[in-house]
Parts: sequence; structure tokens; C-alpha cells
Amino acid sequence: MKLALAGLPGSGKSTLLAALSSRLPAGGRGRDEAGLVLLNIPDDRLERLTAIFKPKKTTPAQISYLDPPEPVVRPEDPSTRLPGELRQADGLVEVVRNFDGGLGPPNPAADHRAFLEELLLADLLLVENRLSRIEQEQKRGRKADPEEQALLEQAKDLLSKEQPLKKKPELAAHAKLRGFGFLTAKPVVLVSNNEDEDPDQPTVPDAETPVVVRAKIEAELAELAPAERAEFLADLGLREDAVLRLIQASFKALDKITFFTVNQNELRAWTLGRGQTALEAAAAVHSDMEKGFIRAEVMRYEDLAAHGSEAALKKVGLMKLVSREYLVQDGDVLYIRFNV
Repeated sequence: MKLALAGLPGSGKSTLLAALSSRLPAGGRGRDEAGLVLLNIPDDRLERLTAIFKPKKTTPAQISYLDPPEPVVRPEDPSTRLPGELRQADGLVEVVRNFDGGLGPPNPAADHRAFLEELLLADLLLVENRLSRIEQEQKRGRKADPEEQALLEQAKDLLSKEQPLKKKPELAAHAKLRGFGFLTAKPVVLVSNNEDEDPDQPTVPDAETPVVVRAKIEAELAELAPAERAEFLADLGLREDAVLRLIQASFKALDKITFFTVNQNELRAWTLGRGQTALEAAAAVHSDMEKGFIRAEVMRYEDLAAHGSEAALKKVGLMKLVSREYLVQDGDVLYIRFNV
């Protein structure tokens, strides 16, 4: 999973990334030259499963955050106003300024709307450019794909009315449009970057409750030892630091679940889209598992935690065999049987 930090200039995206990159759990990687941070996803279930299976290694699932470089804007080309990397991300973390910082009184609601307008314009230009190329190809005698053209016209109509494409998720998710990476179809995590002493949330109409951070403080907080961090968080009236809150919000926005695989060497957590199948879970682990999939043996985390062992689970008949069409549930422990 990769999310890109986005928002208007001066909102504090780089400061937030600094907080993320300095608060790395064991096994996470630091910030690289491209502004990418890879973090482990905290999951309390891993500790219990480790105690049950006693693997040599336990590997959590991971999530990455990208702070794209500011684009080189060409005034004559509005499509250059946003970083191209945003289209390759699975979701966006929109950072809105809720601090003065010498930039004047903040107006999070206005900034949120202005950024949405940037996304709408970027997608509309992309659609119009594609339709223009189709028209030029037709003039040169090339046959157009009528279905793609009709889908693009639908997208253009929606965007022209200043409606994001997530209003019609089936449209942006269509196989013939999915590759465009439409920005207004992506999940968005709204982050309010507040004044150092201000824990209050801003009012942002038509938006979900934002994740409130104080990026400057969070960046400093990230460098403290766990005990000191916990004490400082308590003083600030926070139960969790920005990294944990942002990861949780990202996971929810992307509508992901976690499943586990285990053998004597490794217990590992994986992420999967809600509603995906055992075959797609196998593909997430390794392409050979997908190609040679036979069946999967499934145990529920809750059952393992309650009964204490795999053997006890088998004894009461709570391990089940499933086919490739089985819809994986959050907390499933899978043994994937395959042959290639």
C-alpha cells in the first residue's frame, strides 16, 4: 500500500513526513532520496499468534508514504500543477494548514475546497486530452474503441459538474479507465496540521473527520524514547502519536483487511482488499501460489486465541478447507496449498 502526501503548498507535508520517517518501528526503512517512507502496520494479533506458533521470525504488514517533489509548473499547461506521482498512489493523504506559520490566518475549509478543485481540473484535463487524441486518431482513419469513448464522456460529464469520480466508483474502476489513475477516484485521508498548542479539529464541510496532527511537535516527539513519548502524549491529551493515527486512518480509507500466513520459519501479516478471494490472497504472497493453487486451509484468529493452538482448533473442527473463491476475512490464518 502506498499513499502520497498531497495538499496546497505550505501545509506542512514535508514536516509530517519527517515525523513519519523518524518514528520507524523495528524492521521499517528510513526515508530514501525519493521521499518514501516504509512503515510497519501495528497489529496486536501478531504477538498472540507468535506465542501460539513460535516461528523463528515475525513480519508485520507494511505501508508506505511518499512526499513527491514539487512539480515543475508550466503556466501554459495546467496539467503540470500537481505531481505526477499522485496518480501511481493507492490513496492520498491531504494535508490542510490549520496554523499561521507566517502565512496568515488558516482557513482549512477553503484550502480543502481549493485542493479538490485542483484534483477535478487535473482529471478533467486528462479525460479531455484522451478524447482529443481519440478524435485525431479517427481523422487519420484509425478505429476508436466506442466503449472507452463512452466511458470517457461519462467521466467528462461528471467532472464538468465538479463531481469527483468517486461518486461513481464503478466508472473509475472499469477495466478501460482504471489505468488512468484518476485522482478524484482515490481514497483520501484528510490530515489537519494544527498549531503546536491547538488540539482542536477544523471545520471542513463535506469531508470526513480529519486526523489531527501537530507535525512540528510530532516530528520532535518521534525522536523520544517510548516511555518519554508516552508521557509527552499524555501531557498533550493524546493516546497515540501521529504515525499510529495516520496508519489506522489510511488502512480504513483503503478498505483493507489483514490475513496471516505461518510456517516454522515465519509468521507474516499481509494486506488484502476487502472482498477479495483466497486466490487473490495467494497471488499477494507469491505468483507461484496463484498459478498452482489447489486449496487453502483457514483458521480464524479469534478461534486460535480462544483455543490456544492449531491442534486444539482441529480437534473441535474449526479449521476449514476452502476453494479459490472463498472471500478472505480479516484475521484469517491461511495455509495455501499449491503445486507448480
